[in-house]
This record gives sequence, C-alpha cells and structure tokens, in this order.
Amino acid sequence: MSSKNLPSISSDSDRNLPSVSIEGSENKVVLGDDNSKKNTYHFQKGKLATLFESLKEKFETGDTITKISEDLKRYKDSRDRVDIEQKLKNAGREHLLDDFVWLKDQYFRKLTKFQFFEPAQEIHAFILGIVFEKFRSLIYPMIRNKSSEEEILKTISVEITSPIVSLIEAEGCDDVMGLSATDVEGMIHFLTGQCHLKWEL
Repeated sequence: MSSKNLPSISSDSDRNLPSVSIEGSENKVVLGDDNSKKNTYHFQKGKLATLFESLKEKFETGDTITKISEDLKRYKDSRDRVDIEQKLKNAGREHLLDDFVWLKDQYFRKLTKFQFFEPAQEIHAFILGIVFEKFRSLIYPMIRNKSSEEEILKTISVEITSPIVSLIEAEGCDDVMGLSATDVEGMIHFLTGQCHLKWEL
C-alpha cells in the first residue's frame, strides 16, 4: 500500500505534548529527538540523607567524639527509676514484656555501638524525637480511651514504625548502622525504659 493512502493519526493535541527526556550518568532516553526540549529535575538531599552520608565517612575513618550531645542526652537520661518491666506490669501488659525488652535491648546495642560518631548522635536524636512525639499524640489518647491492645499495636506499626522506616529507606542509602523496623520499634521501648513514655495514664 502506498504511503499516500495511509490515514493520518496526528492531532492538534499531539503537537502540544511536551517532549520527555530522562538522563542518567551515562544513559539517555529521549521521546522525540535530541533537539527536543528537555526537563531537568534536581533533587535536594534531606537532613537524614546528609547525616547518613556524613556518618558513613566518619565510620570508615574512625572519626569519633567523646561527648554525648544534649539532644541525644535528653533521651538517654532517665526521668524516674521505674523500669520498663514494672511499667508494663502496672499497665497490665506483662505478657508483652519479653518482646518489648528484647526490642529495647536490640536498639540499645545499636545506639551504644554508634553513639560516639557525631552524625549518629544527630540521627538517633532526630528519630527518637519523632517516636516520642508520635507516641504521645497517637497512643496516649488510645490508652486514655481504653482502646484495645490490638488497636494500639496496629497504630504503632502503621502510624509510627512504618512511616519512619520508609523515611530511613528513602534517605538512608548510606546507612552503615542498618536501622530497621526492629530498631524503630525498639526506640519506643527504650524511651519507655528511660521513663519518657508511659503505658498507663
């Protein structure tokens, strides 16, 4: 069939479509030709991404400090002498004790391992602050309203642990600490053990 007889499938709207260019360090995908208009997107690093990158460099060179920052110290210092075991017993949740203490200990080991790297202190203080605020704003009302344990644990998972893990995954490509959901949930129980969070109100 001659090209003269082929129907046209272009439209006015097609002519107005912008060309798309996706470029990497060595590869380029172009819709149109190399003379088409290119859209360039610049992504700015977030605070955590910068800290994770800095930590990786300092960890690899062994660049440590000897002091704990005030931002981290506020969470490490205990506010009273009632430990997590007694707090859970007082709240009638002693059946959760084994899991919660294990999670707390797993996080504490990681914190201890990296606490004398300055960027690690900032990372831990930053995330602990998020955990502290979210637990108080989301879980305290549920405890006061006597929500079921199932609802409380689900809220912790969906509204606290998962979003923070997603943030770490998005910004922690250089995370030499390997922070995980286990560590994030462990932060809750670490803060409980240091008397910053309560399970009985």
